[in-house]
Amino acid sequence: MELTVARLVVRSSITAAIAIGSMVVLGPQAAAEAPCPDGTARIFFSNETNTCQGGGTYSFGGSPAISKVCSVGSVNVTVDATIKTSKTKTANRHLDLSNGQCGRIDIPGQLDATVTVTPT
Repeated sequence: MELTVARLVVRSSITAAIAIGSMVVLGPQAAAEAPCPDGTARIFFSNETNTCQGGGTYSFGGSPAISKVCSVGSVNVTVDATIKTSKTKTANRHLDLSNGQCGRIDIPGQLDATVTVTPT
Protein backbone atom coordinates (compact mmCIF):
# COMPACT_ATOMS: atom_id res chain seq x y z
CA MET A 1 0.00 0.00 0.00
CA GLU A 2 2.81 2.44 0.86
CA LEU A 3 4.49 1.76 -2.49
CA THR A 4 1.24 2.61 -4.35
CA VAL A 5 0.86 5.88 -2.44
CA ALA A 6 4.49 6.81 -3.15
CA ARG A 7 4.02 6.12 -6.87
CA LEU A 8 0.86 8.22 -6.89
CA VAL A 9 2.66 11.15 -5.22
CA VAL A 10 5.58 10.94 -7.66
CA ARG A 11 3.29 10.73 -10.68
CA SER A 12 1.22 13.69 -9.43
CA SER A 13 4.38 15.75 -8.90
CA ILE A 14 5.64 14.95 -12.39
CA THR A 15 2.26 15.78 -13.92
CA ALA A 16 2.16 19.10 -12.03
CA ALA A 17 5.70 19.98 -13.14
CA ILE A 18 4.87 19.22 -16.77
CA ALA A 19 1.66 21.27 -16.57
CA ILE A 20 3.47 24.25 -15.06
CA GLY A 21 6.22 23.99 -17.67
CA SER A 22 3.64 23.95 -20.44
CA MET A 23 2.00 27.12 -19.16
CA VAL A 24 5.32 28.93 -19.09
CA VAL A 25 6.17 27.84 -22.62
CA LEU A 26 2.72 28.58 -24.05
CA GLY A 27 2.33 32.00 -22.42
CA PRO A 28 4.65 33.93 -24.77
CA GLN A 29 3.34 32.02 -27.79
CA ALA A 30 -0.23 32.94 -26.92
CA ALA A 31 0.74 36.62 -26.67
CA ALA A 32 2.52 36.46 -30.04
CA GLU A 33 -0.48 34.78 -31.65
CA ALA A 34 -2.84 37.51 -30.45
CA PRO A 35 -1.45 40.74 -31.90
CA CYS A 36 -3.22 44.04 -31.61
CA PRO A 37 -5.90 44.75 -34.23
CA ASP A 38 -5.25 47.14 -37.11
CA GLY A 39 -5.74 50.78 -36.24
CA THR A 40 -4.27 50.50 -32.74
CA ALA A 41 -0.98 51.07 -30.94
CA ARG A 42 0.84 48.32 -29.09
CA ILE A 43 2.54 49.71 -26.00
CA PHE A 44 5.26 47.72 -24.26
CA PHE A 45 6.20 48.44 -20.65
CA SER A 46 9.41 47.94 -18.67
CA ASN A 47 7.75 45.19 -16.60
CA GLU A 48 7.43 43.04 -19.76
CA THR A 49 3.69 43.60 -20.17
CA ASN A 50 1.98 45.25 -23.14
CA THR A 51 -1.39 46.62 -24.09
CA CYS A 52 -3.33 47.56 -27.23
CA GLN A 53 -4.81 51.06 -27.40
CA GLY A 54 -7.33 52.31 -29.95
CA GLY A 55 -7.94 55.89 -31.07
CA GLY A 56 -7.46 58.53 -28.39
CA THR A 57 -4.90 59.99 -26.03
CA TYR A 58 -3.51 57.98 -23.13
CA SER A 59 -1.31 59.17 -20.27
CA PHE A 60 1.03 56.89 -18.34
CA GLY A 61 3.04 57.53 -15.20
CA GLY A 62 6.66 56.47 -15.06
CA SER A 63 6.05 53.16 -13.29
CA PRO A 64 6.12 50.93 -15.19
CA ALA A 65 7.86 52.97 -17.85
CA ILE A 66 7.00 52.65 -21.52
CA SER A 67 9.85 50.91 -23.30
CA LYS A 68 8.53 50.59 -26.87
CA VAL A 69 5.50 51.63 -28.93
CA CYS A 70 4.39 50.20 -32.28
CA SER A 71 1.73 51.41 -34.68
CA VAL A 72 -0.41 48.54 -35.97
CA GLY A 73 -1.86 48.92 -39.44
CA SER A 74 -3.04 52.24 -40.82
CA VAL A 75 -2.70 54.49 -37.80
CA ASN A 76 -0.60 57.46 -36.73
CA VAL A 77 0.89 57.25 -33.25
CA THR A 78 2.71 60.03 -31.43
CA VAL A 79 4.59 59.51 -28.20
CA ASP A 80 5.75 62.29 -25.90
CA ALA A 81 7.77 61.32 -22.85
CA THR A 82 9.40 63.34 -20.10
CA ILE A 83 12.77 61.97 -18.98
CA LYS A 84 14.61 63.15 -15.87
CA THR A 85 18.22 63.77 -16.96
CA SER A 86 19.60 65.15 -13.69
CA LYS A 87 18.35 66.26 -10.29
CA THR A 88 16.92 69.48 -11.70
CA LYS A 89 16.63 68.93 -15.47
CA THR A 90 14.23 67.04 -17.68
CA ALA A 91 14.15 66.37 -21.41
CA ASN A 92 11.24 65.68 -23.72
CA ARG A 93 11.32 62.81 -26.20
CA HIS A 94 8.98 62.74 -29.19
CA LEU A 95 8.20 59.94 -31.65
CA ASP A 96 5.99 59.94 -34.74
CA LEU A 97 5.08 56.43 -35.88
CA SER A 98 2.85 55.08 -38.65
CA ASN A 99 2.21 52.00 -40.81
CA GLY A 100 3.73 49.37 -38.54
CA GLN A 101 6.71 51.40 -37.32
CA CYS A 102 8.06 50.86 -33.81
CA GLY A 103 10.08 53.19 -31.60
CA ARG A 104 11.89 52.86 -28.28
CA ILE A 105 11.70 55.24 -25.33
CA ASP A 106 14.39 55.72 -22.66
CA ILE A 107 13.36 53.83 -19.53
CA PRO A 108 15.77 55.28 -16.94
CA GLY A 109 14.41 58.53 -15.52
CA GLN A 110 11.08 58.33 -17.37
CA LEU A 111 8.60 60.45 -15.43
CA ASP A 112 5.57 60.16 -17.70
CA ALA A 113 4.48 59.53 -21.26
CA THR A 114 1.51 60.39 -23.45
CA VAL A 115 0.52 58.24 -26.42
CA THR A 116 -1.90 59.59 -29.03
CA VAL A 117 -3.45 57.17 -31.53
CA THR A 118 -5.10 58.70 -34.62
CA PRO A 119 -6.63 56.47 -37.32
CA THR A 120 -5.63 57.48 -40.86
